[in-house]
Parts: sequence; structure tokens; C-alpha cells
Amino acid sequence: MLRRTSLISCMVVTILAGLQVACTREPQGTPTPTIVPTRSVTSVPVVHGNPDETPLPQPVAASALEDIRQAGELRVGILYNYSPFCFLADNGEVHGYEVALVRRIAEEWGVEVTFVQVTRQTRLPMLYSGEVDMLAAAMPHRWELEQFVEFSNTIFRSGYVVLISAGSDIESIAGIGGGAVAAVGPEAQSVLMDYAAQIGIVPSVRISDTVNDAVSAFKNGEVSAITGRREDLMLAATSLSNVEILDEFVVVEPYAFAVRRGDTPLRDLINLTLLAIAGGGDIGTIFSSSFYGYSADLFPVYPGEPAYTFETFPTDLPATESVVERIRRGEPLRVAGLALEAQPGRFDAQPIVDGYNRAIINEMARRWNAPVSELPQSAGRAGIDLVESGQADLVVGVQPDLSLIGQVALSQAYYQRSLRLIHMQNVTVLGIYDLEAKESVVVEPLALSEDLIRDNNDFPRVTQAASVEEAFKALTAGSVYAVVGDEFSMMLMIQTDDRIEVIGERYRPTDYAMAMPSYDTELQALVDFTLQNMKLDGTLDRLREQYFNPYMPADDPLEPLEFEIWPGDGSYLGVGG
Repeated sequence: MLRRTSLISCMVVTILAGLQVACTREPQGTPTPTIVPTRSVTSVPVVHGNPDETPLPQPVAASALEDIRQAGELRVGILYNYSPFCFLADNGEVHGYEVALVRRIAEEWGVEVTFVQVTRQTRLPMLYSGEVDMLAAAMPHRWELEQFVEFSNTIFRSGYVVLISAGSDIESIAGIGGGAVAAVGPEAQSVLMDYAAQIGIVPSVRISDTVNDAVSAFKNGEVSAITGRREDLMLAATSLSNVEILDEFVVVEPYAFAVRRGDTPLRDLINLTLLAIAGGGDIGTIFSSSFYGYSADLFPVYPGEPAYTFETFPTDLPATESVVERIRRGEPLRVAGLALEAQPGRFDAQPIVDGYNRAIINEMARRWNAPVSELPQSAGRAGIDLVESGQADLVVGVQPDLSLIGQVALSQAYYQRSLRLIHMQNVTVLGIYDLEAKESVVVEPLALSEDLIRDNNDFPRVTQAASVEEAFKALTAGSVYAVVGDEFSMMLMIQTDDRIEVIGERYRPTDYAMAMPSYDTELQALVDFTLQNMKLDGTLDRLREQYFNPYMPADDPLEPLEFEIWPGDGSYLGVGG
């Protein structure tokens, strides 16, 4: 049942004050405060309800993007003492990973950037008051903080990790067993012991006051591993030889940029710009130079062309109640994105995806105690149009695309579809690279399938089939060497004719998400929180296996779904922590 549950006051105050006690750097002297230029901005009013509760800011009435355009200046709150994210150098200049990213964003927008010193205690009040437009201050993306700010896409996967010797037998955290571990601070010890209990090990954990103490213990052979915040251990690894940081996290706490609550235009434009920077490859360079030569975290790269620029990005903020409020009143969740064909074609993959999406939505609605109203014949662009016009609350099965940013908000990706290559058993085709001068045919998605063949062959002979049925007839008649297209359609062909074989590789896996009104931040949070809970409790993977495994080759199980989990407590939306 959805409900509004007050957060425990002391917990929220702790969060707003910084939350990451274990990772705070000691300031080197007292930095000179930045003088904030005067700008006419509307500060965010704060709701003062119960005096025992942390006040919640009202959503903004106007986006800061309007002020940024008018002034030609982006004002960004940063920490002065948290290297390598943001720090004040001896020459008075600010440097760091977040600083470099913000400068690239400002460059893309064609505006000046002014960096303003904040602390963990002042960063949110300064954001609410309009002293800064956004925060690039090692902001942890936590569930409960969704009430206070809008978060960008993740810019760094922080959290607690484990450092080991590269030549050891430890391949995962479970491999530590009962071994000795140095924990950098009591928080690191606590989260490691909690995680160890979950995976069934009992390590001997000793607390080190600093990273240097933990490194000394590791060098002296007193411990076989170190646990601490990822950014700290990345630095520590530079002073050690033959070590590695396990990919497995003890606890993930991603960092993101933050803007004022309800300022979805500025949030979405930041995301669009980050996607453009990632697509151009610049983030990898910025990341590696900031984080001691480490390869960049994976950033999403969307296809398509943006519909808007910095100058044209829409800033409207409709005064419309959240879908969540309607659900609380018992009104149905209106779902688009389903075809629900009464008589689909025998190689039509949409019923497979419809079945999965129905199961996902029904499970989400069950957890919300909400009825569902399905809108048939609304797959693809038709569903997006229904959401934009207010006739649907969300649309399932949406392929993220740059052109959608500014029109709708997208959830986390909750499944993937790939391309497959099939051929007759009596024809030798070794893979996508083996279609040189060989007749082949592609089906939906046509452009992606054709590009795959052309990108991997110098002399392709590829045509587009008018239908999947036509491609099937051409293949079984021996008119073409291979067919490339949606993996589910290809597997339906194989199940129809056992003379057809499939190449084991899945080509160009594509993410699919849900789309919602761009301004409905409560619905966006509720959807993502619920999907994350379904991933944590195994429901998401169980449904993927139930609906998709029957269309995988017998020796090719469904690949794991990478899914970011934000920590925290979503009880304000009725979602547990």
C-alpha cells in the first residue's frame, strides 16, 4: 500500500549533513570563500510541517535553466576538500573530476561557470536559496534524498569495495572466508560484516583509522585485504604493487549531480549533455586523468539525435498532480506500450515482450495496491504520444533515445533485446563477419540489423525483408545465406523449423526502459525504487527467465542484467529500504 511515512528526523538530518563520515577529507587550511555574484533568482520555499521533521522544499515554480540562459552563467556548488572529485589547489584554482565534467557541460552550453564553495552541511540550503544552480559536491544518490533534490545520471560508482593482492586466490568477497581484513573506519567494518553475514563468511575485521594505516597492515602481511570507499582504495592502489580492486561491491553508493526539487528541465538537460559527452568519448579521458589511470565507469550511450539544444530545451513545469496521488485515491495506473494483438503473426516477437511487460506491471501494481488499465495498440511511438498528451501514465518497452530527452522521463533499463544471426544447417556461416559477398536479409529492427552486417563486412549483399514471414521463406528456400534480426523472432523461426541454426553470439544488446511524464518526479522515483526492489528480491530476474529463457538457445542462458541499486529508505513513497 502506498503511504506517506515520515522519515526519522535524526536519520534525515544526518543525511543532509553529509552522511559519509568515513570519507570526509580533512581540509588543508581555511579556503578563501567564493563571492557569489548577485543574480535575480527565485528561492525555493520550504515546507515546515511537524517541527520534529526535516523540512521538505517545495518543487520549484520555474527552472533555473531560464536564469542560466539569461545570465550566461552556471553557478555550481562544490566541496573544496574532497580530492579527486573537487578540491582547491595551492594556486587558488579548483580542480577535480566533477569540476572537469562541469566545465565540459558549460562548454557544451556556451556559458561561463562559477564554482562556489559549499560544505556537506551547507550544500542543500545553498541550493534551495538559489545561491547555486546545481551541486557537484560528491552527492550520494540515495532513495530518501529524492524528496529534496533531482539527481542526474550517475557520474561515479562510489561505495565500499575490497582491495586484494592480484596473485591471491580471492576472486570474490566470499573468497575472503575467515581471513584478516583491514576496514578503513567503523562504517567500513559495519557494512562489511553485514555483507559477510549475507554471503555466509566470517572474516576477521580490524579497524584502521586511516587508509595509510590499512595500507601499512596490508604491506606487512597482517591482513589479506582492505575494505574502504572505492575512491580511497583507488588512490591506495597507486602506492602498492600487484594489487586489484574486486568488481564486486560491499555497498554501492553512486554519486550524481543534483538540482533543486522539481527542476526537471535542468536535470534532463544535464543528462542529455552528459550523454553527448560520453558518446564523444571525453568522459573516459576525464575519468582516467582524475582517477589515477583507471578506466571509466560505464556510462550509457543512447542512439539518435537530440530534439533540443541548450537554447531550445523546454522549461515548462506544468502544475499537474502526480500520478502517485491518483494511485493513492484508488484510480488505475494507465499503461501504454502494449500491442496485445488478438492474432499475432507466427514470428511476431511482440507477444513475448507484451507478456513480460504485463507481468512486470502487474507485480508493480500489486506492490502499490493499484488497479491497472491497459491501453492496447500503443507500442512504440504511439505510447510516447499518449504519455505526452496525458492519456497514459507510463509506457513500457521504450528504447532510450536522445530524441526522447525533454519529452519524457525514462526509468532504469529493466530488460534487453539483442540481434541474432540464423542460417540453415547445410550452409556454413561462422558469424556476422562471415557474410562477405553472401546474400543475407534483415528484419526488424531493420536499420540496426543492416548496420550490423555492413559494419562488419567490406562487401555485404544485404536486403531488407518486407516481413519476417518473407525472410523465413527466403531462408528455408535457400535463397539467402542468413537472416539477421530481433532475437525472439529468430528463435521463433528456429522453433518452427529445426533445420535452422543460430549463431551463439548476441549482437548489439539494447536496453529497454519505461517512459513517464518528464515533470512527475514522484512517479519516476516510485517506478525506479520498485524496480530496484524487484531486482533485489529476485522477482525481476525470475520474470526475465520465465518469459525470455524459452527463446534462448539451450546452451546459451539468459545473460545477467546489470542494474544499479541506490541505497537508502523510500518509505515516504511506501517502498522499504
